[in-house]
Amino acid sequence: LVSNIHRQTRLSFFQLAIATLKKTHRLTPTTIAVLIAYFVLIFPFSSVVFKTSLLAKLTIPDFIVDFIFARWYLGLLVIALYMMGTWLAVRLLPLLPALILSETPPRKAVAKTWRMTRGQTWRTLLAVLLIFIPVAVLTTLLTIGLYLLQSYLDSHWEHWALLGATINLGVLQVVMLLLTVFFTVMLYQLGTSQAETFQLIPNQDLIARVPKRRRNLLFRIGAVGLIALVIGGSSLFYYAYLTGALASQPLTISHRGVDDGNGVQNTIPALQATAKEKPDYVEMDLHETKDHQFVVMHDENLKDLTGVDAKPHQLTLSEMTKLTARENGHTTKVASFDQYLAAAERLHQKLLIEIKTTPEDSPQMMNHFIQLYGQRLLADHDQLHSLDYQVVTTMRKQVPKLKTFFILPYTLVFPETPASGYTLETTTLAMRVIDEAHNRDQKVYAWTVNDSDDMEKVAFMDADGIITDQLGELKTTLYQMNHHPSYADQILQYLTSFSDDAEN
Repeated sequence: LVSNIHRQTRLSFFQLAIATLKKTHRLTPTTIAVLIAYFVLIFPFSSVVFKTSLLAKLTIPDFIVDFIFARWYLGLLVIALYMMGTWLAVRLLPLLPALILSETPPRKAVAKTWRMTRGQTWRTLLAVLLIFIPVAVLTTLLTIGLYLLQSYLDSHWEHWALLGATINLGVLQVVMLLLTVFFTVMLYQLGTSQAETFQLIPNQDLIARVPKRRRNLLFRIGAVGLIALVIGGSSLFYYAYLTGALASQPLTISHRGVDDGNGVQNTIPALQATAKEKPDYVEMDLHETKDHQFVVMHDENLKDLTGVDAKPHQLTLSEMTKLTARENGHTTKVASFDQYLAAAERLHQKLLIEIKTTPEDSPQMMNHFIQLYGQRLLADHDQLHSLDYQVVTTMRKQVPKLKTFFILPYTLVFPETPASGYTLETTTLAMRVIDEAHNRDQKVYAWTVNDSDDMEKVAFMDADGIITDQLGELKTTLYQMNHHPSYADQILQYLTSFSDDAEN
């Protein structure tokens, strides 16, 4: 389709679309496999250009990024891989039209593209930048301009602010869509032009002529009606979004029982301090000990918190609770789960308990846990979650009324599980995943959300709960969203949540 526009073939859009569909028989399974490998190989670059559901999921979660860049050598390795991906994307730019528009076998197309583009990478990169930079500048200026305009309406023309926001959001969406299409077409035209220059594709019209359809009055009326329907539907959607009809009030969940470093994670003093802020839940972690009891601890090695180079399963509960934990300028004793649970009950604080598992855990660990705490947790209206699927299935089978969530650091596809819901890493969280969970009567908690912009985004995505290290900031953000909404900020949030899902 783009190739014939590039060649200025005088065909209507309908003719181009029909003729293009007729040419899809050229895409053999081998060609499709090479295309998939091409996109996966260069996804850091191609995801900017070709937005697809798969490429959108190829994102490194924040907690992994933090782990990597805490180790400089891993950070350098990731940067090098991204640079290599970008270089390959530029070097193999003519490969895409060569695979689709020629009869050349995929292996020969790759080899010929590699050979013919030798020494052309910097020139191609410059051409790509000459396309990308103006589009990026226009997008940035448009976004800033409409944001400032909306901010002025919010503060000086409150009665017109909602109408202005609806119009501004619509204009921004249409223009950004046109700019995205323009960039994609221009980039593909660049690849097609190079493919012709290197004789990777035939320099002729690639599709047969299709008889021209006569446009009658009914067709024109239908087209106008369709456009009006799209504009009307979009306006109603924007209005519902801006007035908060699409937003929910998520549960507030303190991650590891702390708020802004107000204590040592997973300890009773931190729990007592955080409970004063009245979160809906306090999230905490537990491990099995050497004597098959349960201790409140996140790490599989105690060294970072206690200075003792040992694992929970190597010490008895009595030995564990004698250790002193230090963090955030605070010092306190490690707590047993019995102690922590009793403290939470005295505070009337509900818990979200993460059950940590290791290969060294006893075979009867879960049965023992259920026997000791199952009915008690149910009576306290506590909840559980775990990275271990066996924990989830065991809890759902033996204590079905106790809500148990499955933790997923990555959501490439939506899982089929008996879980009550999912705790999803916020970097790869998408609104369509939340919608799918809700359609199956399952909940979604977002973890870990520490930035106010991300908090607003997750709330607008209709997540059921937000797990955070910054509980006070979360509560303030949610209050401001409900009582002092900024339409200008909501427009920006739309661009980073609803728009991404729509494109993907």
